[in-house]
Amino acid sequence: MTSENLSTDTPLFRFKNSRVSLNELMLLDFDAGRLRDGLAQHAARLPSLFRQMPVILNLEQLPAEQPLPPLAELLAICRDSALNPIGLKGNNRYDSALCESLGLADFGQGARGDSGRGEPVAAEPVVAKVTDTAVAPAAEVATPSQTRILTTPVRSGQQIYVRGGDLIVLSSVGAGAEVMADGNIHIYGPLRGRAMAGVNGDKTARIFCQSLEAELISIAGYFKACEDLQSEHWQKPAQAYLSGTRLDTAPL
Repeated sequence: MTSENLSTDTPLFRFKNSRVSLNELMLLDFDAGRLRDGLAQHAARLPSLFRQMPVILNLEQLPAEQPLPPLAELLAICRDSALNPIGLKGNNRYDSALCESLGLADFGQGARGDSGRGEPVAAEPVVAKVTDTAVAPAAEVATPSQTRILTTPVRSGQQIYVRGGDLIVLSSVGAGAEVMADGNIHIYGPLRGRAMAGVNGDKTARIFCQSLEAELISIAGYFKACEDLQSEHWQKPAQAYLSGTRLDTAPL
């Protein structure tokens, strides 16, 4: 259909309400060198996860008595680590015109007093931590080059990463949880959170689960979100694999 044939009443676009889970980079303090090094270490360990991952910069935990980090420098550090900052949360000190000029959305002030009530979850004492994909306590981190078997559920807020092997979960993966492996992922229960196999680029890796209800699945950096997964395999035993550059699902 050419532009001449288009009626002035023909809609050119529509909005869709999409349930996309966004990660937050929560700044606890600011030191440009340490932040750059810390993010570089995370990016080197999980390159497929960091590849242009959209993040919200969460400023709620920055000490109020300290000066704000230069916003342009903060954005440059994130982008050098392949992160894609899209907005600010807890921003009550940056000039709004500056944020708009840098293309950053405002995700609200948040509750500064509430944000510190829960215990922080971190894998190592770096300056910044990524919330929603926050690495679980040290006991939950897999031993390098070893396939791991979990007998208990992976709960919301936990992140499990197996370096150099497969991850086998003999229970469920809850909503808000994240499981990752360099190899395959086997889940003998419902997958309601996020699962990322082949995170170091193995395109032959697969994801197996007894009930596909995932927020997101990914293999070697190729991913599908919840809305794209609700096909004939939804809430059924399924496997996910790569067909070239297309992420497919099939019955298990």
